Amino acid sequence: MARPFESRIQDIVYNVDVGVGLRLVKLGLYLLMLLAIVLLYTATQFHGLKDAEAMDLAQLGRNLMQQGRFTTQQIRPASMWYLIEHSKSHDPQLRQHPDIVHPPIYPLLLAGGFKLFESAFASVQPARIFPPEQWVVVPLGHLFSVLTGLLIFFMARMLFDGRVALLGITLFFLTNDVWAASISGTPIPVATFWVMAAWCSALMAGNRFQRGAGAASWAVATALAGLFCGLAFLTSYGTVALAPAIALLLAVSIRPHAGKVLLLFFAVLALVAAPWVIRNAMVSGGWFGLAPYLALNGANPVTDNLFERTLAQDLTLSGVLSVLRPKLMLGLNELYSSRLTTLGGAVLMGVFFTTYFYSFARENVRRLRWCVLAGLLLVLPVAALYGEPAYRLLHVFLPFALLYAVAFFYILLDRMQLRIPLLRMGVIGAFGALVAMPLILALLPPRVGAPYPPYYPPYIVHVSRMLESEELMCTDMPWATAWYGNRTSLLLPATLDEFYEINDVMRRVSGIYFTTLTRDREYVRTLLTGSLRTWFPILEGRIPSDFPLTKGFPLNNLDQLFLTDRVRWESGPGAGR
Repeated sequence: MARPFESRIQDIVYNVDVGVGLRLVKLGLYLLMLLAIVLLYTATQFHGLKDAEAMDLAQLGRNLMQQGRFTTQQIRPASMWYLIEHSKSHDPQLRQHPDIVHPPIYPLLLAGGFKLFESAFASVQPARIFPPEQWVVVPLGHLFSVLTGLLIFFMARMLFDGRVALLGITLFFLTNDVWAASISGTPIPVATFWVMAAWCSALMAGNRFQRGAGAASWAVATALAGLFCGLAFLTSYGTVALAPAIALLLAVSIRPHAGKVLLLFFAVLALVAAPWVIRNAMVSGGWFGLAPYLALNGANPVTDNLFERTLAQDLTLSGVLSVLRPKLMLGLNELYSSRLTTLGGAVLMGVFFTTYFYSFARENVRRLRWCVLAGLLLVLPVAALYGEPAYRLLHVFLPFALLYAVAFFYILLDRMQLRIPLLRMGVIGAFGALVAMPLILALLPPRVGAPYPPYYPPYIVHVSRMLESEELMCTDMPWATAWYGNRTSLLLPATLDEFYEINDVMRRVSGIYFTTLTRDREYVRTLLTGSLRTWFPILEGRIPSDFPLTKGFPLNNLDQLFLTDRVRWESGPGAGR
């Protein structure tokens, strides 16, 4: 017999008031809040990519989408040297230059997104913000940031309780560092997700073993930990430093079978990484290509000119140690004094490090905390050696800092014994506001402007279109001309003599593009008497008689300078042939 209409109405009202309907309403409101944060932050903070690594990886993704190969349009003199010295062909491969610097996962994800939004590359008129960045690069970062938040909620439920999970994921979405990384175009949000998934899988393996589950159950979770750790490695090489810490968590959690667990974990990790390692060995003669040598570079191995060929060809142990030792100490000082203590906000990190002086009741909570600390100690030297891009690896520890800080906060709050609910909510709100303060201040005016100098897509596209697609450009920001201009771009060689060697012997350079990256350097110590002294006459307009590029023009009130072999700007590309 059908239920009366009034009864069904009462059930609906009940569900909306206290039942499933109320949960759905709360979930909907929470998702609306998250969407509002994403849209507001992107609209106010993103005005185009400003990170060299992001542009470099974006052009790799486009090349993979169009050609199906890991080739790069950013050519480093050091990578040319490496291929000549180590590859079987001893060829710099300037026509189809293989990428031997970056791992493949993030370019693969970008290539998939670019394929779905291929029409974003069809724009003829250059815009201030490149459409593929709006439709693929930034949304991809947002997607993995949201997925990481879900993993935080899941791990918090395993370790603590629902209130820690809810506040933890909320504060994660209210942290400025999360969305700054999300719109940066770098692979850090993706790497953070894989790392978090690896830790979750290792924790699940230990929990299943302790509950008496069958061997197949915890073995599958162990294999998943190895899989996600391998994916993290193929997203950012530096995350491999976390593998021993994750393995340690597995070993101490499943102590009677530690040998089998470690063997399974590292076997899966090696199996995931093996195809890419074999590819690198076949293409360049080294397992990781040029990547290990980046530690010998300056503070930023992406933008700084890599070590000169004369140094690169004489890599003695004493010479390497003399470069790495001071760089390690200076990098550790930078990481400890500023980067580590301000990750996610000073309040958050202060509470997190305080938890190491407190003993949690649950053994798995204590075990995970010390393994995370071991991972942090392993990552710090790697980040210190590889400079600015590797500093971002600290971001993978932000979820754990949030979880433990929130859990410790609730312990302190419970001991305060606040009996007035409104007062208790006020304390929680104050803690959340302190953690979210960097995000709030970032959204308030004055806000971040366009990334010029030196990046302004219309200028870059205008200069790049002076050259034909098969011609070679030389510039101090080849990652930008490769991404925005779609031109094969040589990183400005360390000396003019090296430029002549490349131009005369390997491949003719058709244009050279100087930006504020060079023109804003220190006048005496860098331009006049320092590392760029051979280029200084050209920057001043005193072009040598034997220099092949004599025609040119300045851009934006002498901020930038473009030189080429003939007048090309009267009738567009190809003029003067």
